[in-house]
Amino acid sequence: MTIHPPGPDDPQTIGRYRVIGALDPSAGDHSVLATGPDDSLVVVRQVHPELLAEPEFRVRLRHSAVAAMRVAGPSNTTVIDVDADADKPWLASLFVPGVRLDAAVAEHGPLPVPAVRALAAALASALGAVHAAGLVHQRLRADTVLLAKDGGRLGEIGVTPAAGLSTTGTATTIGTPDFLAPEQALGLELTPAVDVFALGSVLAYAASGVAPFAAPSVPYTLFNIANREPDLSRVPEPLYEMLAACLRKDPAARPTPAQILQYLGGPPSGPPPWPAPVLDDIGRVQAEISALRAAAPALTPAEPLPSAKPFAEAVGAKFARLRQTARETAEYGRERWAGADVLARSGIAGGLVVTLLALVGLTYFVSRPEREPGPVTGLTLAELRRIDACAWLTSAIGTGVPVVPTPLPADSWKPRPTGRWGCSLDSGKYILNLELGKEDEYLTLNQTVVDGVPITHGSPSGCVRAIASPGDEREAGIVLTLLTPPSVKDCAGVDHVAAALARSLTAAPQAEHPSPLALIEPCTLFDRDAVTEGIGPLPPQPTIADAHTCQWDALVRLNLQLLRTSNVTTGKNPQVLRVDGMEVYQGDDSTLKCTRAYLVPNAGEETVQVTVEGMPGATQQSCSIATTFLRRAVEKLPKR
Repeated sequence: MTIHPPGPDDPQTIGRYRVIGALDPSAGDHSVLATGPDDSLVVVRQVHPELLAEPEFRVRLRHSAVAAMRVAGPSNTTVIDVDADADKPWLASLFVPGVRLDAAVAEHGPLPVPAVRALAAALASALGAVHAAGLVHQRLRADTVLLAKDGGRLGEIGVTPAAGLSTTGTATTIGTPDFLAPEQALGLELTPAVDVFALGSVLAYAASGVAPFAAPSVPYTLFNIANREPDLSRVPEPLYEMLAACLRKDPAARPTPAQILQYLGGPPSGPPPWPAPVLDDIGRVQAEISALRAAAPALTPAEPLPSAKPFAEAVGAKFARLRQTARETAEYGRERWAGADVLARSGIAGGLVVTLLALVGLTYFVSRPEREPGPVTGLTLAELRRIDACAWLTSAIGTGVPVVPTPLPADSWKPRPTGRWGCSLDSGKYILNLELGKEDEYLTLNQTVVDGVPITHGSPSGCVRAIASPGDEREAGIVLTLLTPPSVKDCAGVDHVAAALARSLTAAPQAEHPSPLALIEPCTLFDRDAVTEGIGPLPPQPTIADAHTCQWDALVRLNLQLLRTSNVTTGKNPQVLRVDGMEVYQGDDSTLKCTRAYLVPNAGEETVQVTVEGMPGATQQSCSIATTFLRRAVEKLPKR
């Protein structure tokens, strides 16, 4: 994925999104990188004008986009917004930094077998979610698959017909024909099996560098898809059986996404085993985004609207001079002038005395200090580490929580500090969890604003709300979750508490005696060069998983957590090892993961915990790495 500065023909805004960059061109649409009202990164795709010649295109776009919003899961790029009635209809989805599969293979060659298997699991999981929402994707191709730092992603959901609106395929489907299914090539009825066929073609391309039906011309390619067996001669033997099954001509004979996942051993877990050059490319994309954010020019404000009330002229020259001064004073902007204008007009209508007060008010707006701090819309991770989570959550519920069917008073909620320095309130049937600095990558865009603070929402099926941290830390913020009985789908309770948290950001109670462990920036306990030597080439920045976690994703994942309490050190029958004079607690190791922990002396149950995962069949090596980095982290802890 290459991101360029906006071109001369790119607008400053599309809908409520501010354009900051242009993405690689894609078949059927023009894609830009933009920021939402809460500074979230999104991809906005404007469809090409020729598509609008189809009479029902706008209807299909709207229906399919709304249907796509039901698609969930970490391997899908979530669709969040659409405007099918715009002059240039557009669709917005959450942006995931990564590298397109076709670009990765063209630049670095075919993926190794473990990487193809990880990609297959991610895409099968994504297709399962698409089909469960009643959709057929129809556009699974090498250029709609993304290799991201946390796994494979399936993009471009929501631009094809929704289920029930179109049931036949066509050879003119947008994009390269190399990954079409026979049903699409022949214009036959489409079922979810077309996506499985496309999956087989995409994985064969990823493993060999060549699409299995590729030919010099489009008609020749379509003929191969409809009539010939796939060319899998360059596919590694461990992948042959799975891909051959996906590429069967009979749709009923192909496996389902669930069967593919079962064959692979389940959904993807741990960091993806992408080759080091791909990880480097992902890191460069993240760096490009940071540069574009920094270089984005301020939006050009629209000209202020003329006064709608000629009677305002009766106020005289003094008001006119004040109004001109307000216009020329850049630091107050159009919004402040508009507010003053409304106030003045209201005063005029009410009488001379009120008019004089309005003029005084306008004079105040014009002459106040040049720079004022903007509204607090989030707290940094350093600030979140100092907060007393239970005191804040208890104060936020006020006199009670308006849950369904009967509101619960404050005294029915019992607080309990959580292992990650958060807080949980339990009322018996309901549980309210507050997590400070948790990653909120998979939440949707802002849907609520409280006193200028954007509150993002989780999926419609869950009562999750979040307030993002400011600046570069915005991937992690304040996450609030309300767990309800199965029969209750109402989220009024979590909205009530989230609004109270948003209003009290500047007054969040701090811990009287904060733990030294809680205040540590965890990544300072790791030396980057040592991490590179231990687990391979690293991306430019670690993953922000939460305020007390440092996570590096390379050939394997190295995760450091600073915890208030951990089951590894305080659970039943903890397993203790002595390594070079240090007591090390052993987690529940598996073939893919190893955890080692250290109980901080004279600090209750506070724990330093290191996990290494993503090294199949090498448990001993994973545990050796975990123990080594645990010791190094402990040696850097401040002395008590």
